Amino acid sequence: MLLLSIADITVGVENRYKHIERISRDYTVDSGAPLFTVSASDEDIARERGNLDEDFHDAFLESTVIHRKIADQLWRYDAFLFHGAVLAVDGGAYAFTAPSGTGKTTHTRLWLELLGERAEYLNGDKPIIRFIDGVPYAYGTPWLGKEGYGSNISAPLLGIARLARGKENSARGVSFDDISSILLSQIYIPRAPMAAARTLALVGRLSEGVKLIELECNMEKDAAVTSAAAFGIKV
Repeated sequence: MLLLSIADITVGVENRYKHIERISRDYTVDSGAPLFTVSASDEDIARERGNLDEDFHDAFLESTVIHRKIADQLWRYDAFLFHGAVLAVDGGAYAFTAPSGTGKTTHTRLWLELLGERAEYLNGDKPIIRFIDGVPYAYGTPWLGKEGYGSNISAPLLGIARLARGKENSARGVSFDDISSILLSQIYIPRAPMAAARTLALVGRLSEGVKLIELECNMEKDAAVTSAAAFGIKV
C-alpha cells in the first residue's frame, strides 16, 4: 500500500498502476497509520472514463478517482479542495481563482517575474485549504494541472483574488458575499449531505482574516504590480 501525507493527513492508497506513485513521489511517506484508505475499482475507472470527453489510459483515470475519493474525506479534517493557482510569497499564500482559460497561469507567472525568489508556486491547479487552530493554510497536492506547477509546501492563506480579463489593470477589496458564487463554483463539494454542509461552513470561514479582492487585468507586467499592491505586498 502506498502511504501519502497530503495537507498533513496520512492517506493509504491501494493502487494498481505506477502513475499515482510517480506524481505523488514528493508526498510519499515510509511509515505511519493512514487515517483512511482509498482505491479505484474497475467500475470506478469505467465510470470516470464515461464522464470525460477524451479517452485517457487506466493509470491516469485511477489517479483521478483516487484524487476525488481523497477530496470526499477532507471535510473530516477541516479541509477542502480548491480549484485555483496559489503562490507562496514571503511566508504567506495568495490564491487566484477564475474559470479555466481566464489567465490564472499567465498572471501568476507575472508575479514570479516581479517578485523573483520571494515567490514560488504552491500549486497551480488543485491545492487544499485546511484550517489549523482556526487559521486557513494552503497546501500543495500531487495534482498540479497541465503545467505541472507546484511543490509540497504549505503557508497561511492570506488572500484570494477573483481574476477577470480587462484592458486596464484594477483591483478592489470585496466582501465574501461579493465573490461567494465564484468561490463556491471553484471548490469541490462532496455529495454526502453532512460532508457538503461542513465544507460550505469551512468556505464561509474564509471571510475571517483572508483578504478578498476582485482583479481585472491584462497580460502586462503591471497587472502583477496592481494585484500585489492590493494584497499589501511591497514590490
